[in-house]
Amino acid sequence: MSLQPNRLIHNGSKDVGHEEACARVTDLFEERWLRLYVRRKLRGDPIYSVAFELLRDSDRPLIDLGCGVGLLPFYLRERNFRNPITGVDRDGRKIARAKSAARHRYQELVFAEQDVGHPIPARGDVTIFDLLHYLSPNDQVRLLERVRARLGPGGRLIIRDCPDDGNARFWLTHLAERFAQSTSWNIKTPLHFPPRARILAPFDLGEFSRSVEPLWGRTPFNNHLFIFQRRPVATVPG
Repeated sequence: MSLQPNRLIHNGSKDVGHEEACARVTDLFEERWLRLYVRRKLRGDPIYSVAFELLRDSDRPLIDLGCGVGLLPFYLRERNFRNPITGVDRDGRKIARAKSAARHRYQELVFAEQDVGHPIPARGDVTIFDLLHYLSPNDQVRLLERVRARLGPGGRLIIRDCPDDGNARFWLTHLAERFAQSTSWNIKTPLHFPPRARILAPFDLGEFSRSVEPLWGRTPFNNHLFIFQRRPVATVPG
């Protein structure tokens, strides 16, 4: 994936650099501890710049499932990604912070407190970052099947999660998630890290192109990037 920081994106607005975008998103939040978290998260986690590169030429709306406090939508907006974005999360505390940060700053950006078991609000590209392991195995499958039905021709699903590989990185990720739950920042629920075969299964190669690659950057975690794109000739489910 080639980075082109000075390239003009499809809607004609000049791309803002990664570091500037991180700083501007951090400034949206008032609480000092949250600002520290946001700054470290945006600068240390490679998923944000990778997601931007994958989505920058899309002309479709984006649905961000498990959006938290809205870091991905805010980061994309600061890099002049102008497509409509809907962020969905069941944690009302985080949705409230996202709405407060977005107020008077961004257009066509909506946040909704909603369980991912409910119908997905729109068609478009979909992102699911660090969410699947908070669902039961059956709910993981049901969510992926619902998302598959919302992807039109050319539509793309980007998943970042930790597959259950049983290696040292996996156990470090498991420990980190347990710690996040102990601080009450993340919702306390049993963790079910999915095997990669479960993530791949709903996306038949006849309908979707798909790829899997490590995306842990400088972290010790077992994060992987899953990319699915519906082939233009595939039939869209009703």
